Amino acid sequence: MLNRRLIRIRAMQSLYAYEQSKKANFLLAQDLIHEAFAPDLNSMQVQDRVKLQGLTKLGLQQLVDDFSIEGDKDDFEQPNEVKLAVSQASSYFLEKNKQDFNHLILRTAKEADKVFEIYYMLLNLYLALAEMSDRDIAHTGKSRLSANKLVKEFAISPELHNMTLRQTFRWDEEMDFVKSLYNQVLKKNPKYLEYCEKLNHTLEEDTALLKYLVKNVFLKNEVSANFFEGQYLYWSEDKETLRAMVAHSFQNYAENNQLTIAQPDETWQERKDFLMVLFKNGVKEEEELMRTILPSLKNWEYDRIAETDKILLKIALIEMKEFPGIPIKVTINEIIEIAKTYSTPKSGQFVNGVLDRLSKELVAKGDIKKSGRGMLDNK
Repeated sequence: MLNRRLIRIRAMQSLYAYEQSKKANFLLAQDLIHEAFAPDLNSMQVQDRVKLQGLTKLGLQQLVDDFSIEGDKDDFEQPNEVKLAVSQASSYFLEKNKQDFNHLILRTAKEADKVFEIYYMLLNLYLALAEMSDRDIAHTGKSRLSANKLVKEFAISPELHNMTLRQTFRWDEEMDFVKSLYNQVLKKNPKYLEYCEKLNHTLEEDTALLKYLVKNVFLKNEVSANFFEGQYLYWSEDKETLRAMVAHSFQNYAENNQLTIAQPDETWQERKDFLMVLFKNGVKEEEELMRTILPSLKNWEYDRIAETDKILLKIALIEMKEFPGIPIKVTINEIIEIAKTYSTPKSGQFVNGVLDRLSKELVAKGDIKKSGRGMLDNK
């Protein structure tokens, strides 16, 4: 299951996608103003190009001012035709943003749930490769993957069967990949070949093989990387989580003779809710969030701050205010680590300084209140 750090990364990436769509929408809105004051080439009347250029300039500047986070709005009385053009461009911009926001809400939730789909794909990949091993007439070993006790358990697991039926993928529709993985990777793997040289295996040996395969065959070769990167947007970030989920499925089999097939549960719903609050509030409360953050940006020009850093500051502020059970230091430290990985070389230091000042000010004003575990390490 995705931990909070990965959830924060998802929120950051979704907010970044939204910001990019906003920039594209703003360019389209500017195009509307250009079109509004473009010379009418079909008109018989002489076009005052200088005036039209001036109106275009006024309209473009007004549009920028209306959606600027910084500074006061200009109260200059614009010509009526400029007001109309800016109003139409603004309405278009806001409507396009709304459409993109709604689309990203659905995509963000769907992509979060997809970690389970990929998990079930990986469990079923054991079965698909086992079937390939049975069909391999050139196989000379004394045993095959299909003889692995845990693989046999996966094959008859009602939980895995039921969860697989709810998914859209089927390995029999991706046999080119399965064949490539078997022929190019698995059947040439020394560890697997060594396993096949024994006729009978202990449960410990069966477990060790499956752990090895998920780590070194499923996750660490070009064939599978190319395939899963095309299937899953967050493959590179989530590989370790998926490896742990797969290993956990059979980790305790020796103790109770049962597989542990992970399924979305209440804890997962809480993680998803955490993600959606970070994303939705990051969009809906953007102006308020940035007005709270701006005073803490000492000696930093807003326009020169990396987009990712702005997003991470917003995420941190939302988390500190909306989730009283998460300690402030935990939030700040996690955001710093994400900044170091996903932003500029100096982002960690920058984010740390801003959040340290901001959190102390907001706690003093009572805008951040922690309870339970959230009160740990806040002094």
